[in-house]
Amino acid sequence: MPIVDGILPTEWFTSERRTGRERTLWEQWHIYYTTVHRQYTVLANTGPRVGLLAVNRHEKGLHDGNVVVGATQALCTDWTSRLDNLPPEVVKLGYDGLPLNRNDNYTNDNNI
Repeated sequence: MPIVDGILPTEWFTSERRTGRERTLWEQWHIYYTTVHRQYTVLANTGPRVGLLAVNRHEKGLHDGNVVVGATQALCTDWTSRLDNLPPEVVKLGYDGLPLNRNDNYTNDNNI
């Protein structure tokens, strides 16, 4: 089971599982895999009006057919030298958006 304790997507997954619809939440498997293997997504803070390297998109789907389709933020369209200079020690954020301590992780040893 792709359970990662303490995060909202796990609650959604287990709720959908009770109704037999967990297969529609593939993101939980991605979250679980990256948690177990301690992988992170690198997001550069490019500054105002520069745009982001990756953005979330709203799409009509299985769980909500009433969303506005489109990107939630502007994408970066021009490369700048700031994007080549990531700091040597990056801040790691948890699924709640708060900084992780060096020893923190979201793994539950009983589920790995």
